[in-house]
Amino acid sequence: MLLRSFTVSVFLVCLFIVQTVSGQTNPLSLEKGDHICIIGNTLADRMQHDGWMEANLQVRFPNHELVIRNLGFSADTLNVRLRSKDFGSPDQHLTNNKADVVFMMFGYNESFAGAEGLEQFKTDLAKQIKHIGSQKYNGESAPKIVVFSPIAHENLNSRDLPDGTENNRRLEMYTAAMKEVAAALGTAFVDLFKSTKAAYDAIEKPLTINGVHLNSLGNSVVARITCDALFGSEEVDADLLIGTRKAVTDKNFYWYNLYRTTDGYSIFGGRADLKFFNGQTNRVVMKRELDVIQTMTDNRDPAIWAAAQGQPHTVDDSNTPDFIPVISNKPGKGPNGEHIFLSGEEAAEQMKLLDGFQVNLFASEEQFPELVNPVQMAFDTQGRMFVAAWESYPHWKPKDEMNDKLLILEDTDGDGKADSCKTFADGLHNPTGFEFWGGGVFVAMAPNILFLEDTDGDDVADKRTIVLHGLDTADTHHTANSFTLGPGGGLYFQEGTFHHTQVETPYGPPVRSANGAVYRYEPRTQEFMVYT
Repeated sequence: MLLRSFTVSVFLVCLFIVQTVSGQTNPLSLEKGDHICIIGNTLADRMQHDGWMEANLQVRFPNHELVIRNLGFSADTLNVRLRSKDFGSPDQHLTNNKADVVFMMFGYNESFAGAEGLEQFKTDLAKQIKHIGSQKYNGESAPKIVVFSPIAHENLNSRDLPDGTENNRRLEMYTAAMKEVAAALGTAFVDLFKSTKAAYDAIEKPLTINGVHLNSLGNSVVARITCDALFGSEEVDADLLIGTRKAVTDKNFYWYNLYRTTDGYSIFGGRADLKFFNGQTNRVVMKRELDVIQTMTDNRDPAIWAAAQGQPHTVDDSNTPDFIPVISNKPGKGPNGEHIFLSGEEAAEQMKLLDGFQVNLFASEEQFPELVNPVQMAFDTQGRMFVAAWESYPHWKPKDEMNDKLLILEDTDGDGKADSCKTFADGLHNPTGFEFWGGGVFVAMAPNILFLEDTDGDDVADKRTIVLHGLDTADTHHTANSFTLGPGGGLYFQEGTFHHTQVETPYGPPVRSANGAVYRYEPRTQEFMVYT
């Protein structure tokens, strides 16, 4: 088992880091029922998908009934947190989640300001700590704060990626500044820079995907380091940890789709209060859907507590509020306003074509029911048609299965019609675009871009890596789309208005854009830029 294979190395690294936390051995105490909120950049954002940080915390405190919510957001800095309209301020989200403890994970993006920006960064960090410490997000008392340094830049020995020498020079400087500020304000501080630098040497496998963003193994190492640093070194039961992590990732699925809900511009933004012919508004209808997801998220906390104690627990979602019935404001010609859909052949007959052209029906939903709401299609080098099928259009409705797909349609007998349909990847959400590259497929699943790989040749993606974060989802009609590879090897795609995107890279400050842009992403080097 992977978890046990690196236990000794992680333990040795943790012994080193315990002594690097503001000069204290156990600088943080937790109370039963504490709400812990994690804020910060991509380091924080990626943690929720692996679940290791929360799993370790819950197993360390199995009777505390901790409530942990990840408010991380790719490419955030202390002073710039780009969001689409009316997303809500950091204070609002910390208040909504009744934060008793706040984990702050900043410093990486700020470090690109170098020595010239160091004093301003120290001022900004102190201001932020004082501000958070002056609030009563739980309604009664100021939160406890833990400041985390950035992780070190891992040298992946790749000719395509930076070796991290320059980044580490700056990161070490900013880590020292963060430690100084935290000590002056009496705030707990975890030095992830020194600890991860030691971990890179102690553990043979890569801990990051690109030198600066942790993979699952890296997140498990940092979670262990963090808990040992804050609460003292302690071995935990591996089976309990694995079971708890499963419960955590289940909860985080719902939390992520609540906090980072797609189509926010219609839920709480500029289109939220549009009224339709029956007086309904987007805000009322879609806010109810968020209430359902909130309840489903909360329902999974007891499952986590039970798992941390090695106890069974069955999640019951029967307590969710009812959905608000919606009547279409664009009724069809059917007897009850249903829309009448033509078959493929009927649609072809109604098309007006230029002389010399003809229409051939390659595939239809009648033949392949999973071919629903296709939004992009492309042929691979084997002549097979890949199709992004968006069953959940325009976005997932809670309690339904989230199961948009990337399909492979193939004409095996050369008659011009598909006779087989395979699911290359399922469980997707809003796959607004895709492109082939390097034996795999990039797929937009905003706010992320995934790289899907079939490693065993069975035409099913068995490896999924989040390679980009921070693409806005304010309106799924405008989200990352129109993917194409340029002749220089760059991946180009675009997004539309309302969108406020910020992406973190190994190369420099966050790349930001508001209200539409074309982007260029270099898969080999991980460089990302606004193209126009």
